[in-house]
Amino acid sequence: MHSIQVYIDEELDNQSLKKLRAMMKQLPHVTNVEINDERPHDLLVEYEEHYNIPMLVMDKLHHQGLHPDIISA
Repeated sequence: MHSIQVYIDEELDNQSLKKLRAMMKQLPHVTNVEINDERPHDLLVEYEEHYNIPMLVMDKLHHQGLHPDIISA
């Protein structure tokens, strides 16, 4: 299992975070998405090996009008 941690510049409310989590979980080969209640700017996306999911995640977030940065991969 691989994962990336993404920092989102925008402040999102709980409802927006839930929608974002649900959207990310629908991406192919994504196995889990976690949002830390204490650090709502951080998004952890776990995905299956052998797939280039980080670029897909970043593209999807950009299309939502967000400004993400990959913290770790």
